Amino acid sequence: MAVSMVVLASRPQDWTHEQFTTWWRGPHADAARVLPGLIAYRHGAVTKDYDSPEAPGWDGHAVLTFADRAALDIAFASPEWKAATAQTRGMGGRRIILITDEIDLLGGGDHD
Repeated sequence: MAVSMVVLASRPQDWTHEQFTTWWRGPHADAARVLPGLIAYRHGAVTKDYDSPEAPGWDGHAVLTFADRAALDIAFASPEWKAATAQTRGMGGRRIILITDEIDLLGGGDHD
């Protein structure tokens, strides 16, 4: 079963949404996409926050997928992980990081 790390993040106060998205999809993605065992990496920039349309609470999300928990643990222990996370230290903003067991609900497989 695939394992994903899901990150929901907001930008530092002195950054625009566009600056944060450009950084996330550029330099930060360059550092993260080389994680050992990474089989999928998706990013979404928030375009509408249904709960807070006037002041969105989040700027984007990322989903990094690995074959299994062992592969994720290897990535977490890697120098590539240390380099990717070093970029975020002291930035400000907020984040939530979740580790999930992922299945494809559209793939027609067993959904137990």
